[in-house]
Amino acid sequence: MRIIQINISVGLVFISMLFAGTAFADNPVVNSFTASPASMPTGYTTTIFWNTASSTGRDLYFQCPQGVTIKNYSSGTNVPCNTRQSISGAAVDSAGFILTNVSGVTRNISVTLYPKDTAGNAYNQGAAFLTLSVETSQQPIIDVSASTSTVASGSPITLTWKGVDAPGVNVQFECADSVSIRTSVSDTNSVLPCGRPAFSQDLSISSSLIVYPINSSRSPVSVTVRILPDIGGNVYDATHSKTTTFNVAGAADTLSPSVSAFTSGVARVASNDSFDLVWKTLNSAGANIKFACQEGMSVFSVVSSTTKTKLPCDVPAFTPPLASYGTTTLSAVNTSSYGANLVIILLPKDATGSYFQTASQSLTLPVSPVGNTVPATTQSQAPVTPTPSTVSVPQNSITPKVTTSVTPVVKSTLPKYSFARPLKRGSKNADVTALQKFLAQHKDVYPDGWVTGYFGPATEKAVGLFQEKFGVAKKGDEGYGTVGPKTRATLNSVQ
Repeated sequence: MRIIQINISVGLVFISMLFAGTAFADNPVVNSFTASPASMPTGYTTTIFWNTASSTGRDLYFQCPQGVTIKNYSSGTNVPCNTRQSISGAAVDSAGFILTNVSGVTRNISVTLYPKDTAGNAYNQGAAFLTLSVETSQQPIIDVSASTSTVASGSPITLTWKGVDAPGVNVQFECADSVSIRTSVSDTNSVLPCGRPAFSQDLSISSSLIVYPINSSRSPVSVTVRILPDIGGNVYDATHSKTTTFNVAGAADTLSPSVSAFTSGVARVASNDSFDLVWKTLNSAGANIKFACQEGMSVFSVVSSTTKTKLPCDVPAFTPPLASYGTTTLSAVNTSSYGANLVIILLPKDATGSYFQTASQSLTLPVSPVGNTVPATTQSQAPVTPTPSTVSVPQNSITPKVTTSVTPVVKSTLPKYSFARPLKRGSKNADVTALQKFLAQHKDVYPDGWVTGYFGPATEKAVGLFQEKFGVAKKGDEGYGTVGPKTRATLNSVQ
């Protein structure tokens, strides 16, 4: 009886070892996993080879960077990236794939092979890896053209392009300030932006587009059209874009818009306080207001006593535009530690929707920092009378011309101060404080007269006017607006 028990135990051990060996043998194995070629130009085919054992199937996983797409060579269908895909074939077999790269640079693609066991489950521990390299397409946009080389302002022109490989394209217009591009000549809301991709969604890789260029100047203006290939996710490859150019004829002579009045209800502004602007334009289809962007400065439209809307800077602030004459209430907030000037520009608009640079008028209002108050004796600003111009050139980007009257030299009543080091915008020290105190005595160069110890835009402007007044430098000269050796010498001599 004892002998029989021993034999049974030995048999059980043998059977256990046999099953253990069988389970181990069932794990799939990847003997080899290669590709030929492993590096290739865009649009070329690579063949992937595998040699597996104890495998009933396999998954492929392509990890693709932006701008890369993959197609199955046999079926021509797209192969999803960054997703496991079951691939047919024998345990020892191959498959071809077409790799396309429109990213603008050479890209690497990681490929992973996951073998499946006899139950059809992916055996991740036995995965194999390889890396493919594909060069970028050198010409994703084959051709772009315009239906005519010169188009009359407001007339249609057809743009046509043809491309390959990329999932889509966008169109970018390079325009002068006097030109606007519309998709409808009668709809002022159909204006396309210049200097950036014009559409929020891609256009077809090969297609056409009808636009209506409008030129508000009297001279012909050139417009460049750039077709940008999409590399995926609305990101575009400007390096491999393609361009065409056409001219827009000058506008016919018409009565130009002008400004007859532009005033502010205050001469100085306290942060968060409301103030009114009043304007009147002639021969215009409306008007708008533009503010220069400044660090720490925000401007709001006051809708009610409890509601304010923040306005954008460096662009016409109101959408839709304002009427040709009227009143609006604003407030400004200056979060910097020093007073700053808010430049407000009134832009008259013609019937085509373009704003006129030479007909614009500007107001400059000092804005005190948050927490500071404005003296109660503040007077209303006098109306601004526009200066006639023999030629009115409409533009969308505005840089107003500022003129300054010169008054007689005022002798300093301050203790003499020796300026010995250079000063420029951003400087913050005792020399700047002394400089501002001195300049404040010259109302023709520093009417604001704020003494903050910080060399900001207002101080820079005052230094430039001081240099002009004493013949040290003029606008455009090197060192204009900064305190260099010549300016220091003059400052020290006129005290």
